[in-house]
Amino acid sequence: MRVNSSFTGSLINRWVLVSAISMVVLVIFLVTSSFTTPSDRVMQAKQVNLMIRQVGHQLLLQAGDSTSRVLPVTELKEGVFLLEFENEFVFSHDTLMVLLQRLLPKTQFPAGYTVTVHECAKDNIVYGFQINNTSPNIVPCTGRREPAGCYTIEIVFPDLYKSIDQKNATTGMMNEEPPFYTTIFDYPFANLVYIGILVLLGVALKAGRFGKSLVPVPVQHQNHTIIKEYVAELPALGKFLFDVKEQRLLLGTEVISLTDKECKILELLNKNFGELIARETLMEKIWINEGVITGRSLDMFVSKLRKKLSPDPELRITNVHGKGYKLEIAGIQNS
Repeated sequence: MRVNSSFTGSLINRWVLVSAISMVVLVIFLVTSSFTTPSDRVMQAKQVNLMIRQVGHQLLLQAGDSTSRVLPVTELKEGVFLLEFENEFVFSHDTLMVLLQRLLPKTQFPAGYTVTVHECAKDNIVYGFQINNTSPNIVPCTGRREPAGCYTIEIVFPDLYKSIDQKNATTGMMNEEPPFYTTIFDYPFANLVYIGILVLLGVALKAGRFGKSLVPVPVQHQNHTIIKEYVAELPALGKFLFDVKEQRLLLGTEVISLTDKECKILELLNKNFGELIARETLMEKIWINEGVITGRSLDMFVSKLRKKLSPDPELRITNVHGKGYKLEIAGIQNS
């Protein structure tokens, strides 16, 4: 049986055309993907966004809320970020300031930043402070605790992009990224045509030389199992992470084990961070089912806890003689 040569040539030509089009699309996709890099400003904004989300997360954990969502952080305008929450929550002025100073360090923000907390309904400022590198910080009030309510936190970085703009100016670049590096829609049409011609030429030459040996290659599909591992997040306690379930404190790679009584005392003090808890209240809640106890037992466990918290010199358990104990950050005075 003879095969019509024109029919065979037609099949080869169609195969070459389909291959050429596929190659052009693939090359355009790869090239534009490789050149699509976010600008320095975008990267800076994303890093700050993640830092602020971590502040919101830790603030809710300090309030005892491990289920509510931190809503997406938005940049209202250049250098002005808004942190919002799904539900109402309680917070202390000291906790918010300590978290921000730890998670938004001065070294990363040369001009410092200003923080204001607003009520959702009235947009009134209920608390605020300013962190400076060149002058003393402005902290109007510490030691207070805001009641449960709907709050938003606005953080303003006055010179967030200043260093990036200066760097671009010294290298002769514009403040904004050139269109060539943004998306496929801004990629110069002439470059696409040039790449497409080169690919078509290459495919045509290869098809002319090896057209008779072209055979479809079966594509094998493999199913990959995606394993999602949930990593439980622990609340911050000063420089530590407090794992109540496993009764331990984590500091970097160091693990500090707690006894059952030590863990209960520390958990109760942390839930009422910065507030004085009466000795009678502590003894009643910790030793409620153990009959008669003495104040010396409480003092002994507090003494052991202080030793275990000593790696963080700023975190301390303060004794108010004859009244009780409170957990606080050293150096922050109650107003």
